[in-house]
Amino acid sequence: MNTRTIALPVLLIATLLAGCAQTPPAARPVAYACDAGKRFSVTYHPWGDASIEIERMRFALMREAADGGGERYACGALTLWRSGDTARVDMQGAGQYENCRASR
Repeated sequence: MNTRTIALPVLLIATLLAGCAQTPPAARPVAYACDAGKRFSVTYHPWGDASIEIERMRFALMREAADGGGERYACGALTLWRSGDTARVDMQGAGQYENCRASR
């Protein structure tokens, strides 16, 4: 084997590992305050999904297609709608969180 035969695989492996060493963007946690003193928080993940902490429970939410300019996330009977700094949550059978604003 010559130096070129060894150098090429080593270079390729080093390049692949360098790509793995990059840190993904951090998730963005956002706290919301709603009507009737209700609160919840959502962590928006860089890959597009989210997780919500509401009523002492945590749910993983998948981003879904939404009508209009907002975003929609859902998990079973729980649905989160977000548009800018406002949000709404529907929990089938457990009530709604309306007129929610992101706390700063």
